[in-house]
Amino acid sequence: MDKTDFTGIFEESLNDIIGLLAIASVYDETTSSTAMPYGSEVGKAFMYMREKAQKDGFRTEEYDGHALSVSFGKGNERIDIACHLDVVAADAEDFDIRIKDGRIYGRGTSDMKIPAYLVYLSMKLLKEKYPDADKEIRLVLGGDEERTMNDMRHYLSRAGMPDFAFTPDGYFPLGIGEKGAIMWTIDEAYDGIIETLEGGTQCNIISPYARAVLKDTGHLEAIRSYIEDNETDAETYLEDGRTVIEVKGIAAHASRPQLGHNATIDLLKIIADVYEDRLCKDLYDTYGDPYGRGIGSFHGEDPTECLSVNLGTLHINKGTLKAQIDCRYPYEEKAVDLTGRINNKSILPVKLDYNDDPTMCDINDPYVKVMLDTYRSITGDASKPLVSGGVSYAKVFGHCVSFGPNEEGKPQMAHQKGEYMEIDDCIRCFGIYYHTIENLLLMKEE
Repeated sequence: MDKTDFTGIFEESLNDIIGLLAIASVYDETTSSTAMPYGSEVGKAFMYMREKAQKDGFRTEEYDGHALSVSFGKGNERIDIACHLDVVAADAEDFDIRIKDGRIYGRGTSDMKIPAYLVYLSMKLLKEKYPDADKEIRLVLGGDEERTMNDMRHYLSRAGMPDFAFTPDGYFPLGIGEKGAIMWTIDEAYDGIIETLEGGTQCNIISPYARAVLKDTGHLEAIRSYIEDNETDAETYLEDGRTVIEVKGIAAHASRPQLGHNATIDLLKIIADVYEDRLCKDLYDTYGDPYGRGIGSFHGEDPTECLSVNLGTLHINKGTLKAQIDCRYPYEEKAVDLTGRINNKSILPVKLDYNDDPTMCDINDPYVKVMLDTYRSITGDASKPLVSGGVSYAKVFGHCVSFGPNEEGKPQMAHQKGEYMEIDDCIRCFGIYYHTIENLLLMKEE
C-alpha cells in the first residue's frame, strides 16, 4: 500500500504555493512584450515555476512566452496535464494570501494555481519513484486561459497533440465533455431615457453591479416604490439634476446561473417598467431568463443539460449601446440557429463574435476509464461523468477531459470575490492527482 504522506508534503510546500498565489498574474496589455505577450506578472509566474522545476530536476521548455512545459519520462506516448497560471482581475487584497479557518484565501486558489501545483508535486514524487518511466508525463502551464486560450493553441502548434490530456479545471468525478460556448455582441444606437449605463465586469461573469444615470428627475418615488415592492437590492438618488440607480447582484461564472444574480438584468427591468423604455424591455425580455426562455431555447435548469445565457456587460454612453452576451449550449443546438433565433425576435441584432462547438470524449476511452476507476477506488463516489458548461483547455486539446478540483454541491469559488480552497480538499486532491497520474503512467495500451 502507498504510504505517501500527502498531508506532510503539502504542508512542507505551503510557502511555495503561497508564493505562486501572491503573483498577480492578470493579463496586462501595458507591460506586454514579445517575450511576455500577456504582461509582466504572467511572465513572473512562468519564471517562478520554471526556476522551481529546473531546481527539482525536470525538463522544461518555453513556448515564446505563451506556455511553459515541465516534464519527465521518455517514450513515444505523451500525456499532457494542461493548467493555467493566469487569473481573472481581482482587488489588490485578493493577492494578499491568507490562511484562516482551514482555508487558503486568494485569487487563483481554486482556479487554478493550487490544482496546478498539486499536479507538480505529484509529478515530482513520481519522477523520483519511476526514474526510467517509458512514457512522457508533461505539465503544461499556460498564461491566457481566462481570455482567449491562444496560449495553448500556440503551444500545440509547436509541440503537437499529445496522446491524451486532462486539465484540473472542472469537477469531479470527471468532465467527459463541454457545452458549446458563444459570445454575442451588440453595437447599436440608443435613444431613450438613459444618459449612461455601466453594467457587469466581463462577458462570462454574472453581473455583480450596474449603474445608470437617467435624463430625468420626476420618477424618483416611483423607482423607490418599485425597488421596495420587488425586493431588489438597489438604491436611487438625485445627482447633478439626474436620477441615478445603482443595483447590486451576485457574481458567478456565467455557466452556473443558479449561483449568481445579474444586477444589469434587474436594472433593465426597473427602467423598462417605470419608464416603458422599449430597448430596456427588449433586452430584459430576451436575456432576463438565464436558462434561455427569452431566446426560445429552454433546456431545463439542470446544470449539466441546460442552456445558459448571460448578459455579461452592457454600456450605454453618448447614444450608443454596446453589450456582450455569453451563452453555453448543449449538443442539440447550433450557434448559427441560436443567433438566427435572437435576430428574428429582438430589435437589437447580435453579432456572433466567438463560438466553440461542444466537445465530448468516449466514456469507454481507455485513458478515461483509468481516471474514473482511480477516482472511484479512492473516493467511493460512483457518480456519472459530467458535461460542463465551462470552457477549459479541453476545448483546445480535444482528446482531453477536465478532472476536479471542484465537487457538485460545494461552493464554486472560481472568479468570485473571497476565492478560497479548503486545505482538506487540497490534500484530498493531491492524493487523487498523484494516484491518477501514476495509473496513467503505468497503463498499457490495449
